[in-house]
Amino acid sequence: MAADIACPVTLKDRREGRLGVLCRGALGLCLLSLAGCAMGGSIESALPDHSTITGSIAPDTTGPQPDSSTASDQSTIRNVISALNFTQWGKQPIPWANPDTGSQGAITAVVETTTNNQLCRKFQTSREAFDGVALYKGEACMQPGGKWVLTSFAPL
Repeated sequence: MAADIACPVTLKDRREGRLGVLCRGALGLCLLSLAGCAMGGSIESALPDHSTITGSIAPDTTGPQPDSSTASDQSTIRNVISALNFTQWGKQPIPWANPDTGSQGAITAVVETTTNNQLCRKFQTSREAFDGVALYKGEACMQPGGKWVLTSFAPL
């Protein structure tokens, strides 16, 4: 009876059967096409096909590269280490903050050494950032001309 309600035909047309058959046929066709939407395959068929990976891009063999926020934090830490006055700070933690990245931390265990007439400072620092909290060790050395360079910086 749902087919009779859905079809806008007059009572006369229903009696004569002219448009009723046509309307019921159109309704049946719609129902059959919608039934295909309810049928589906397994979820495995929706997963990506990994056999199409070509390898046309060579893998990075240089190792992990610091992202821009880590590089900016390293620069901030280097600047604090290079400007450090040992007589003022002694063995106290030295706070640092990078307003560009929102990262912050504390530099600890600073040791000053001189090797081959080059002044270096080894240190440990914490780094609190949006990607988590981690401890790092590093070394900054003064180059000829007075410029400080971070020679190592790695997670503990």
